[in-house]
Amino acid sequence: MRIMLFASTAVAIVGLHAPTAYAQDTAQVQLDEVVVTAQRRSENLQKTPLTVSAVTGEKLESQGIKSVVDLGSQVPALQITSSGGGAAQIFLRGIGSTNTTEVGDPAVAYHIDGIYIARSTSVGSLFYDIDRVEVLRGPQGTLYGRNATAGAINVITKKPKLGDYEGYGSVDVGNYGALTTSGAVNIPVGETLAVRAAFQQSRHDGYVTALNSGPGTGGNDRYDQDDKSARVQALWKPSDVFSVRLTADYLHQGGAGGGDQTYGTARVTGDPWTCNCSVNLYRNNRFFSTGGEANWDLGFATLTYLMGYNFSRLDRNGENASTGAPNYFKGKDHTWSHELRLGGETGDLKWVVGLYRFTEDNNVDFRVFLATNSYLSFIQPEVTAESWAAFGQGTYAVTDRLRLTAGLRYTEDQKARNGGTFLTNAAGAITSTVVLNVADAKWDATNWKLGADFDLTPDSMLYANVATGYKAGGYFDGVGQNTYEPEKITSYEAGVKNRFLDNRLQLNASAFLYDYKDFQVSAVGVIAGQNATVTLNADKARVYGLELESNLVLTEHDRIDATLGWIHAEYTDFVLPLGDAFANNNANATVAGCYTANFAVAAPRSTDFSGCRMARTPAWTVNLGYQHVWDLSFGGTLTGRVQTHYESGKNLEYHGFTQNRQDGFTKSDVSLTYASADDRWTLQGYVRNIENEDVRTASSPNSTTGLATNGNADFYAPPRTYGVRLGVTF
Repeated sequence: MRIMLFASTAVAIVGLHAPTAYAQDTAQVQLDEVVVTAQRRSENLQKTPLTVSAVTGEKLESQGIKSVVDLGSQVPALQITSSGGGAAQIFLRGIGSTNTTEVGDPAVAYHIDGIYIARSTSVGSLFYDIDRVEVLRGPQGTLYGRNATAGAINVITKKPKLGDYEGYGSVDVGNYGALTTSGAVNIPVGETLAVRAAFQQSRHDGYVTALNSGPGTGGNDRYDQDDKSARVQALWKPSDVFSVRLTADYLHQGGAGGGDQTYGTARVTGDPWTCNCSVNLYRNNRFFSTGGEANWDLGFATLTYLMGYNFSRLDRNGENASTGAPNYFKGKDHTWSHELRLGGETGDLKWVVGLYRFTEDNNVDFRVFLATNSYLSFIQPEVTAESWAAFGQGTYAVTDRLRLTAGLRYTEDQKARNGGTFLTNAAGAITSTVVLNVADAKWDATNWKLGADFDLTPDSMLYANVATGYKAGGYFDGVGQNTYEPEKITSYEAGVKNRFLDNRLQLNASAFLYDYKDFQVSAVGVIAGQNATVTLNADKARVYGLELESNLVLTEHDRIDATLGWIHAEYTDFVLPLGDAFANNNANATVAGCYTANFAVAAPRSTDFSGCRMARTPAWTVNLGYQHVWDLSFGGTLTGRVQTHYESGKNLEYHGFTQNRQDGFTKSDVSLTYASADDRWTLQGYVRNIENEDVRTASSPNSTTGLATNGNADFYAPPRTYGVRLGVTF
C-alpha cells in the first residue's frame, strides 16, 4: 500500500509538469482564490509571504473534518491528538506541548476569530459553522506573541451578513450510534444590523468497550462523545466606516470521555478497543465565551479593538489505566484578552501597530485515590497569569516586484500560584501537607522578524523570512527556586508560491531551519529537599525540513490535491545532570532507548539525549486526494472523492523506547455526495479510515514507577467510521 501510494504521488508530481496534457477551457476551469488574514489584514493566500495553509469551510465539510484533531490529515507536519480529559495536544514541525494543565502553555497559539484560547480543553468541540481555518507554520512572535513558537491556528467562523436571509441544517448518522445535528441561520434586521445563530450537537457511543461493564461492578465504555454547543453573533454597521460585531458561545461536554490504554501491565487486553476498566467515567464540563470586534476606518488607517472573555468549569473523573485507581478533577478558569490595533497603508508602506493584554485566573482541585479514605490531592485555589505586549510590523514595496518586511514585539509575562499538594480523606478534609506550591515569576522577551518577497512573475512569488518566537516560562511544585525559563526559537525559512496552467495548478513549496533553545522537559530536580520530577530547561535542538502543497484542476470535473512533508528534528545538546525517572531506574539498563546513561554509577545519574529524535516527528508525511464530479441526466451532480494519508514511523515521546513508537501507516477515506440541481440539498455517504488502522497518537512510559516497559496514556485515533449525512440550505 505504501509503495502504491508513493508511486501515485510520483505520477501526480510528474503530471504537474506536463501542461500540454491538460488543454481545457480555462474560462471555466480555474482554482478559486482564498483570502486569509494571517498578517492581520485581508490578502490573497498566494500573495502572503508566509508558509500558511488555509482550509475552507466547504473543504472541511466535504472531507469530513469535524474537529481540530482532523486537521492533521490536511496540513504538512501537523500532529494533533486529544487527551483523556478532552484537551488537544498540538505539535507543528516537531514543536508542541503535552502539558495541558493549568500551569502548562501551548507552543501553537490557537485563536477563534482573533481571540487567543489559552486552554485547549474546548477547542475541538467549537468546530462548526466555519468559514476557514488558517494554519501558520513557523514562529509568529511578532503578530501573535507568546506561546506561538511553533506557529498559530486561526479558526474563522462565518460572520453575520447584512441584507441576506439564509441558513442551513444537517443531520449526520453513523456507526457507533453516531448522531450529529448542526445548523445556522442568518437574519437581517433592517439595513444596518444582522444576527447569525448556529448550533451543533454531536454524540457517539464509546470506541473502547469495557469488558466488565456494569454499574457498581466495573467501568463503563469510553472514548465517546456527547457535546452540545451554540453560538450567536450580531453585526452592526451604521456606516461604511464603522462596524461592531458581538459574539457569544456555549459548550457542554458530557459522556464518559477517557479512552487511554495501558501496556506492560496485568490490565492489558491486547485490543486497543477494549479495556479492563474499573471506574464509571463521567464528564460535566461547561464552557462559555463572549467577545467583540470593533473596526473604525479613519481614512489614513483602520482602528480595530478585539475583546474576549472565556470561562470554563471542568467537572470530570478519570482512571489510571495501569492500576484502575480513580481520580477526580474540578476546576474553574477565567481569561480576558484585549487587543488594540491600528493598521493602514501609507504610500508604499503597509503597516500595523498594536497593544495586547491577557489575564487568567484559575482554580484547580485534582484528587487521586490512594487507599480507602485517602487521596493525594493537588489543591491550587489561586493560579494566575498576566501578559501584555506592544508590537508593530511593516511591509515596504521597494519596487513593483520587491517588498521588505520588518516586525518587532515586546512582551512581559507574570505567572503566580498559591496552593499545595496534600493528603485528604474521603470527605475532602486535609489530613497532612505533602508540599506547598507557591510561585511568582516574571519574564520578558523581544521578538523580531525580517523578510523579503519578490514576484518572479505575476503568478509566482519567492519569499524568505527570519523570525524569532517565545514560549513563556513557568513553575513546578514546591516553594522557592521552582521556576523554569521561557523557550526560544529562531527560524530561517524560504519558499515559493505559484499558479500555473492559466490558474489551474497551484504549487507551493517551502524549506525551513529552526534553532530551538531552552526547551522545557520533565526531569529530576529537588522539591522540599527530595528528588522529584520537575520541569527544567534543556539546551538545544535543531529542526529542518521541506514542505510541498499542490492543487490541480485537471478538467471541469476532476481535481487532485497533494501535500508532502519531510522533516528532520533532533536534540543537538540535551543533557539532564540528574537524569529522570527512567535513566535512574536500574531496571531499564537493558531496555533500548536513544539516550546515554552510565548505569554502573549510582542514581541520580547524568543522562545525555543528544542525537535523539524529537517526539511526534515522522520523517515523511503524504496527503493525496482525487475528486471527480458526474453531471447527472436527471439533474444534480454526484461527487466522488478518495483521499489517503501516509506517515512514516515516529517516536511518541523523547526517550526512544520501542514501546512508545508508532510505526508507519496509511489511512484512507472515501465519500460520495449527491447535490440537487438547485444546490438546495445534499446527501453524502462516507467511510473514514477504510483500513481500520490502529494508530497511536500519544504514548508515555510510567514515570511513577520509572519503568520503560509499562505505561499508560496510550491514545488512538478513531477506528473505521462510516455514515450518511443529509444537508439542506435555504
